[in-house]
Amino acid sequence: MTQGQLKDITVGSLAEELGGKLEGDASAIVRGAATLQDAGGDQVSFLANSRYERFMAQTKAAAVIVASDYQGAGANLIRCDNPYFAFRQAMVLLYGFRSHPLSGLDPAARIDPSARLAATVSVGAFACIGGDAEVGEGTIIYPGVFIGSKVRIGSGCILYPNCVVYEKCVLGDRVIIHACSVIGEDGFGYATYRGQHEKIPPAGWVEIGDDVEIGANCAIDRATLGATSVGAGAKFSNLVTIGHGAKIGKGCLFVAQSGVAGSTVIGDYCSFGGQSGASGHIHIGDRVRVGAQAGVHNDVDSDQDVLGSPAIPLARARRVLMTANQLPEMRNEAKRLAQQLEDLQARLDDLEGKAT
Repeated sequence: MTQGQLKDITVGSLAEELGGKLEGDASAIVRGAATLQDAGGDQVSFLANSRYERFMAQTKAAAVIVASDYQGAGANLIRCDNPYFAFRQAMVLLYGFRSHPLSGLDPAARIDPSARLAATVSVGAFACIGGDAEVGEGTIIYPGVFIGSKVRIGSGCILYPNCVVYEKCVLGDRVIIHACSVIGEDGFGYATYRGQHEKIPPAGWVEIGDDVEIGANCAIDRATLGATSVGAGAKFSNLVTIGHGAKIGKGCLFVAQSGVAGSTVIGDYCSFGGQSGASGHIHIGDRVRVGAQAGVHNDVDSDQDVLGSPAIPLARARRVLMTANQLPEMRNEAKRLAQQLEDLQARLDDLEGKAT
């Protein structure tokens, strides 16, 4: 099913599809999905964050997907082990994924004769594909995309309008690159000599693993030597930057405006909050979570949560932030204690003077 083709389904059938346990009216019809606040009587909703539990008593949803151990109010509950993933499954069932209005090779596209495109590739108008490029089965290339020479793109990829893949870069299977992102531009590499910043010509490339999704307006620098790499299953929001020679592990998440400087190595399943960043030439282990606006300047061991700039372990960062919020009161208290000490010293000096 393609996106936009809504499918009617009973609550009972939906619960069965999700592998959940229904409490309520199995015959109610679901025709779409919405938030708890906005859902109508023919829409399904979900509760995966306790902050929104206050809306359960007033929602008009035909059914609500909740955790298996949910104890609060609500009617027509579909209990699932992972309500957020179950909601994802419901969205796929009800809406499907986006359909693409492209088929075949548009005559306005410019494709080098030496490029090798699988028979099922679709290319939009004004896209440009360079010499010796390879594009796999079922890949969709939207209008205005530029693919440089000797680029290799796997099967089932989607390149949205005006994104750019520079020469020699490699994309795995099912990679999605959203509009206006750039893969493989020159890294920020300069040697300063006699007051001049002399450009170092990059000889490397970018390799992106299978099932990676890159948001809009992202940039991944090509390496000076070897490859800048992004592991399979990584997901980028918008405006994310990866520096030259960085190595990103599989399954990592990067929220908008986060960035990684050159030659930094990041392990598997790490996450970077919005506007966070890592400086260059450091190593970050597996499953590290970097909080929003944090700045990582040193190596971080696996399984750490860090926050702040410079980033420190989360528990300590919270204490630091709580202390910082109390600084005006602490300053006033320090001034008061200093004045008391000054008064006591004056009295002590006066007593010593009288004693002599």
